[in-house]
Amino acid sequence: MYYYLNENEGHLSLYNEQWDTNMMKSLPEIQNISPIKSDKGDLPLTHAWPLGASCGPIWISPSKVRFRLLAPHGEKVSIEFEQGPSAELHPETKAPHFWSADVSQIKAGDRYRIVLSSHWNDCYHTEGAQLIRRDPYAREVDFDTPWCILTAPSFDWGKFNPPAYNELIIYELHVGSFPPQIDGKSAFELTSEGLPYIRELGFNCLQFMPVTEFGGIWGYNPRQLLAVHGKWGSAHQLKQLIDKAHLLGLAVVVDIVLNHGSAKLNSLWNWDGYGPNHCGGIYFEGERDTPWGRRFAFHKWEVKEYLKAACRMWIEEYHVDGLRIDSVHNMPWDLLQEMTYEIKMYYPGKILIAEITPENPTVVTEAGFDSCWLHAAHFDSLKIMEGQGGGHNPQIRISLLKSMIDMHRGFPRSCSGINSLLGSHDQCGDRHEGHQDGGCHRYYISRVGGRNNWHGRAKVRMWYALQVMSRGLPMIFMGTETLQDGWWHVDDYHRFNWGLIEEQDIFAKQMMNCVKDVNALRLKNPALVSENLRFVHEDPENTVLGWVRWSDEGGAGNVYLCVAHLGDNEWAGKEYAIYTGWGADQRWIQVFNSQAESYGGWAESGTFGELVCDWEGKIRIYLPKWSLLIFMLQ
Repeated sequence: MYYYLNENEGHLSLYNEQWDTNMMKSLPEIQNISPIKSDKGDLPLTHAWPLGASCGPIWISPSKVRFRLLAPHGEKVSIEFEQGPSAELHPETKAPHFWSADVSQIKAGDRYRIVLSSHWNDCYHTEGAQLIRRDPYAREVDFDTPWCILTAPSFDWGKFNPPAYNELIIYELHVGSFPPQIDGKSAFELTSEGLPYIRELGFNCLQFMPVTEFGGIWGYNPRQLLAVHGKWGSAHQLKQLIDKAHLLGLAVVVDIVLNHGSAKLNSLWNWDGYGPNHCGGIYFEGERDTPWGRRFAFHKWEVKEYLKAACRMWIEEYHVDGLRIDSVHNMPWDLLQEMTYEIKMYYPGKILIAEITPENPTVVTEAGFDSCWLHAAHFDSLKIMEGQGGGHNPQIRISLLKSMIDMHRGFPRSCSGINSLLGSHDQCGDRHEGHQDGGCHRYYISRVGGRNNWHGRAKVRMWYALQVMSRGLPMIFMGTETLQDGWWHVDDYHRFNWGLIEEQDIFAKQMMNCVKDVNALRLKNPALVSENLRFVHEDPENTVLGWVRWSDEGGAGNVYLCVAHLGDNEWAGKEYAIYTGWGADQRWIQVFNSQAESYGGWAESGTFGELVCDWEGKIRIYLPKWSLLIFMLQ
């Protein structure tokens, strides 16, 4: 990544050497841009998202940084370095609320903080006339102090082409509680060491829960928006983690929180001293409190630019492949449209995922997102399991199943929804010692009998395989694949349990085998990531549902029949007749059985050999209890 100073406009623009010529041609032109010399010589001229309104530390040469701050109530503003003389900032002529200065003879790793006096100082009674602040745009900070750390402006990235949206199989993890705790290594470094495990299971996309500096427990309480969480490691270590993920074939999506600031340790609160009536100051004034912190001042263009800067930082400086934006129902609709439009204009190919409650297709069709978390699928599965909310009624059970498999109506594409039938961090995690919301926040296995319950394990296998064979993007939360029970939290007793893997726990191994095989089946067959899906068999009384998926080519090897059975009945031998929906005399072979012996079922549960359709288009199969079966057209 390199920066160019526009000599006429006096602002900076970015050049990303991974852009191709066609992308460069699609961007608006800015004339009279002078390239900065580098050890690679003069670089081609282009630009990305204009940085004219950007603040913070911007490298304009290997030893020179432009500092720019928003301080509308400032009287005097300076940068204080831990080592070396301070540098005074000056109000800009055309934008007097902004203060800036170019500082030379500095390097990556230098520590600095902001010292300012304010002509409206509501912090005087607690802090005095001189206020010590962090740079809101700092990329790295000392968690316990106001010191900020200059990060290196470049990184030697490897090349990576992410999977197409419809091919993503997502593994959600929390960096702070995924890796084992080892003295002398950061969470970013240790998470990097655990990536091969995830890739071997057949996942091709990581979704990190927030890695931005936060003041709460799980990461959803941002202290400021452009700094990495210092307790987990450095910005450089996070870049190494993402680069290694790419090397292994894993796309990376980062979860970001743009709707509110932290209720604890908020670095932006009363930032330049201004904060009458507990309004929160320039980043929060005029907004209301939420249960998690004060909403950002969405009506102010400076704040909107700050939120956009957080988005483009992850894309430009960390090379992430997508963003998941938390709780977008708590943000203005027009701002979402503005953000998604600009991101897509300058960074095409980056998947944008929304969390909106209740889920709404308009977040895709109107607000510009590519995909949306579908929480309802998880809760619908529990209705079936627990016989609640209509789940006791055979017709409603089938209806609920169909809506999970074919996605809720209104979402235009298969990749427009992300399914986590077995629960995301929201459903698996508990912050109140197991008592949150009446104790219902649990790993799915603990909702269906526990990991020592054979039927419970069979149900979890069936649900995961069903999810992977459905439309929508499948996602799993860390620990689900090992049948970790209880609930997830960041404490020593509820973090990811590596012991189940290291000790070769038989139940974990069986579930992992199932996850690995069904993931591989999805990824190697275009039919299973296509838009094509049709229900061909419904048996409400026994809760049996069949559907076919096919690629546009059709024919042998391109058509799959999936059969879900949610019940304790069993049809041994070849006693169950199921419609295939593909005509008479067709030949099918079973390619997956969630009750296979290697997954924890039994050897005789499969339907072996070639199956020939009768004149009605039916085949006769062995239908085990609580199973997901897949047959391929021969």
